[in-house]
Amino acid sequence: MPALASLHHGITGEPTFLFGRAHRNTMDMSPHGRFIVCGGYGNLAGGMDFWDRNKGKMIPRRILLKEEGGKVEEEDTKYVTIKEAADLSITSSSPVVGHQWSPDSRTYVVSTTSPRMNVDNGVKVHRYDGSLIEGSALPWDNAKYRPDKLLSAEYVPAPFPSEEEKKKEFHYYPDRPQSPPPRRFTELKGGAAVKALNKLRDAQSAQAGGKGGGAKTAAASAYVPPAARKAGGGGGGGAYVPPGARRGVTGGSAGRGGGTSLAERMRQEREGSAATVAAVKVTKRNGPVGAASVTGGIVGASANDEGGKSKSALRREKQRLAKEKAEKEAAEEEKRKKEEELARVAANKADPEKRAKKIRKTLKQIDDIKSKAAGGTELNDDQRKKLETEEELRKELASLNL
Repeated sequence: MPALASLHHGITGEPTFLFGRAHRNTMDMSPHGRFIVCGGYGNLAGGMDFWDRNKGKMIPRRILLKEEGGKVEEEDTKYVTIKEAADLSITSSSPVVGHQWSPDSRTYVVSTTSPRMNVDNGVKVHRYDGSLIEGSALPWDNAKYRPDKLLSAEYVPAPFPSEEEKKKEFHYYPDRPQSPPPRRFTELKGGAAVKALNKLRDAQSAQAGGKGGGAKTAAASAYVPPAARKAGGGGGGGAYVPPGARRGVTGGSAGRGGGTSLAERMRQEREGSAATVAAVKVTKRNGPVGAASVTGGIVGASANDEGGKSKSALRREKQRLAKEKAEKEAAEEEKRKKEEELARVAANKADPEKRAKKIRKTLKQIDDIKSKAAGGTELNDDQRKKLETEEELRKELASLNL
């Protein structure tokens, strides 16, 4: 059963994000904490998934399309963006022993070293989106380290920050998000993108098949993106079948549905695992660590921690609760006034002289307030309320018969 990778809160330990099930045993976070690589190294096939932690998605990859001569024209460069999880997963051609993010979080190095592996020693560098930097662009020649002459490959660390820089959470390199494509580049979409990728795949296969594969291999390996894959396996006929449901589909080139070759089974497993368990958020709930539930959908789907209620329903619920609270407070205030009135009547019966003395004192204060009002002094709210009780107090004093 493929492992389930998850991200947890650094203090509480609560799971916050699930990356999905895949044959992975390593998670590397970039120095700035923005990008994450989920890798299957050591005894696994060397698969790698590149994630943007801030967006909660796998990083899309742009493929620049070269001209006939194999060069990229700067003036009118065209590119295709790959976003499907099944196509974004990368498998290294050789076992991965060493792996590390660069200090600036822009590249990721994987290496095959001795004595763990005594064949195919070398170093490969991937960009933060998983695209491989060509060997000709690297300052070293991997051929010099084969078969077993490479012991280690690591980045030179960034300069150590000073004490003042530590207080400011200083990074020698700035935290940069995903880079947008240059404005002069043109993105191909739809049928044009499929055609361009198929042409690129044919050219690569023809080059590799020149040693024994030929044109037949190139034609059989034409790229078909998941959105254009039909039941027939190629580009035409039949209804769309999602990657996770293609295992039982028959027909088509290269046996798309029920292929028995190792490569076909690995492809089905990779696409199936990516489709069945994608990245999902984790909702908080009361319970032990690890008992959190998963929201029912892909990251970015509408999910709610309030039992799935809509925003309007939540607003009506808040209004209802506020109205009930106001009614409850009004009832409590009315009850308090009645209790005070009963206590006053009881006090009058127990000691009428004391009550009469208190009433006379209040009436004197009311007379002083009237004098101030006659002199042009503005009265406050408490003084006005006291004036309103004058008639009631005089009736109560007369009822005491003192």
